[in-house]
Order: sequence, then structure tokens, then C-alpha cells
Amino acid sequence: MTVVQPLPELLESLRAHGLRKGLPGPMPEPISGPRAIPTGHPGLDAALRSGGWPRGSLALLDAPAGSGATTLALGSLAACQAAGGLVAYLDAAGNLDPSTAARLGINLDWLLVVRPADVAEAVELAGWLARERRIDAMVLDLAGGVPAHALERLANLLVRSDGVTLLLTGMAGAGRGAAGVRVALRRRAWLAVGRDLVGQRVEATVERHRWALAGGRAELDLFFAEGRRVDALLRAEARPVAEDHAEERPALRVVSA
Repeated sequence: MTVVQPLPELLESLRAHGLRKGLPGPMPEPISGPRAIPTGHPGLDAALRSGGWPRGSLALLDAPAGSGATTLALGSLAACQAAGGLVAYLDAAGNLDPSTAARLGINLDWLLVVRPADVAEAVELAGWLARERRIDAMVLDLAGGVPAHALERLANLLVRSDGVTLLLTGMAGAGRGAAGVRVALRRRAWLAVGRDLVGQRVEATVERHRWALAGGRAELDLFFAEGRRVDALLRAEARPVAEDHAEERPALRVVSA
């Protein structure tokens, strides 16, 4: 993707729609070469059979509440940033917690946060960003239903762009028809260190892929955003616990949606 420098027009337009932070300092080098955006999980990159989220796609994270969809989406934005990409979060649902995003590895100084007035404006802004071709990855977080034709129009715009949009919805089945990629997330176990819950083990199934063979599966360990400095310890010590035997402790509340 070729990023046009500078971005004053983009930032001014986004500020009019609720941008919380500008982009200070020099612009990072854009992602070049690969035709996919990393998910942040090598196992899922392999399961997608496209090396990550395919550019030009609307990708639905289809998951019950509390199954890690938001955690996975934020991790993908962090991985995109680490590769030099520009990212955005369209927060129509009001779910984004900046401190959680930072603990999951996102550089908030380079995160464009937009709070649309409603679902219709969120989809419209996502389409505008797709046409501008200046954002590598964005999350479209919707609280309620959205007309199927609006998402289909967005999907068609994305096909002609170089970016990927990760769709989070609060309604079962929303977006399934329009999404070119659909990944279902189902929690298989909690992850615990002693009696403390520190994350969850989730099975990700690629149920649809417009550009590759569907059916791939990956097991993801999604840790709660309690501080990246202890991730190495958590990964070494965490053990799966059956859901009916897990007693969640308040100090380690679930922060994924």
C-alpha cells in the first residue's frame, strides 16, 4: 500500500467525526509486499491459508460475548502497527478501552479512534476510509444490527482497497452474508495460574474465505490485558481449566468482548 504523505485532510475529516488523537511526529513506513495483514497469531495466519487477514476484505469475527473477539481484533491492529501499518477503530458500540488497547500492544499515538453517532454513520465512515486507501486495518465495532445492503456495499468497496476491516457485531448472524471472511470463535477452556484466571483458550474456525479454502482451525490463547510485562510468565505458567471448574476472581476480570 502506498501511503500518501502528509495526512492533514484525513485527520481533519476524522476529527470532525470524533477523532481523539492526532498523529504526532514522523509517519511510520507503510507495510509493503505481503497481501495480507497479520492477525497476531501465527496459528490463525496459517488456518486462514492467506498468511493473515486478506487485504481488500470484510472479515467477521463471529463470537458469543466474552469469547475474545475484541481481544483478537485489538491484537490484529497491534500486529499491523508493528509491521508499519496505519490502523483505526470505529467505535459505534462504545466498547473501546484505551488502557486495554495499550496493554495489548497498540500504540495509542498512532491509533485513529472514531466514535460515530450511530451504526449507519459508522458504516459510512468505514466506506470513506476504504475509498481513501490510507488505512491498512480497521475495526468496525457495531452495537446493533445494520442493513445487509449497507455491509454488502462496504464489502464491495473494500475489495477495491488495500485495507482490511474486522467486523464486530452485537447481534448473532449480523454480517454473515456480506463478509468475505468469517472466523467463528468458541471458548474451550479458561487459562489459569493457580486459582487466578488469566485468559482463555479459544478455537478459531475459518467458516468462510472468499480467496482461499475455508475450514482451517487454530487454537488461540488469549490473555487478559493485565500488563504485557508479565506475558512471558503467563504463557509459561498458564494451564487450561474446564469452564465449569473455573472460579473467576474479581482482580482478573474478563476484559475481552
